[in-house]
Amino acid sequence: MPAITIQSLELRDDQKEILAEKYTELFSQLTNVPMDRIYVFFDGYDLSNAASNGEMFVKKPPARLRAKFNESVE
Repeated sequence: MPAITIQSLELRDDQKEILAEKYTELFSQLTNVPMDRIYVFFDGYDLSNAASNGEMFVKKPPARLRAKFNESVE
């Protein structure tokens, strides 16, 4: 049973669905493992538990993520 783990900041359900489909298809094509034997796991990171450039996102979210914090983009 091959397992693919995707570690990322928060992803929407539709993004997870697309990633799972694409990674499973590609892995199956390259290894000849049947798709129903491939598992995909998502390890998500809540934005309130992440930092960049030494600063917590909740204090200073990057512009591309401000919508997640209900802040306007400058």
